[in-house]
Amino acid sequence: MNARLLSAFLFAFLVSPAISTQSIEESIGESIGESIEGLSQSLRNVFREKPLFQKYANSAVNYNSLVERQEIKYQVNSNTPFSGNYIYYADDNVYCVDEAGSYKNGKLHGHLEGYYGCGVAYAYKMYYRRGLEHGEYQEWGEDGMLSMEGQYIDGETDGEWTGYEYGLKTWTEYFDNGELLSYLEFTYHPNRQLATKKSFSPEEKLNGISETYHQNGQLASKVDYKDGNPVEVLEQYDFNGNPIE
Repeated sequence: MNARLLSAFLFAFLVSPAISTQSIEESIGESIGESIEGLSQSLRNVFREKPLFQKYANSAVNYNSLVERQEIKYQVNSNTPFSGNYIYYADDNVYCVDEAGSYKNGKLHGHLEGYYGCGVAYAYKMYYRRGLEHGEYQEWGEDGMLSMEGQYIDGETDGEWTGYEYGLKTWTEYFDNGELLSYLEFTYHPNRQLATKKSFSPEEKLNGISETYHQNGQLASKVDYKDGNPVEVLEQYDFNGNPIE
């Protein structure tokens, strides 16, 4: 069991004496089982379609054969900005594929993919338009599970960006043309049920509605914050969903 999961269970044991040893063991088993199932599913879905380095196998140039002049890529001994596909290799023997993408008129343009394990699994997938990140971005951990996703518009982070650990959402950030507007942080009980959902301002102060949950998934509290200070307790419930006055 990893240290983070173990720490979470020890905390639950210390603050919740009513939880039996049996229930903790069952939760551990369920969490590990779900993690393994999620990992297996992620790995099965890593290459749902042929990766770029396979598609470009017969048409790509070796990235190391390109040179840069004033932020424009050229092939060696050429004065024409490069247009075409490339594959970047992590070694000199052209065995270990690290990245594949395309250039148009010397600037990144089109789909770009990075890989773990010499092309065994995705590390990231994104899209460029005229040298700028544009469109969906996805990133995976070395365990094959999605770790982050969001989108770019003309090189700027935009809209909703989300981070994950062990298949669970841990944060969400909201951007407008590169400017962070607000963000959420999520924590979980040992049984993977949501424990807290906290809303923050760009200045890292609690701001807006934050929620806590019981281990059975029941909402425990909903509190409105402003600039780090609680303004009003909107709702409170016990473990069984009964309102607390």
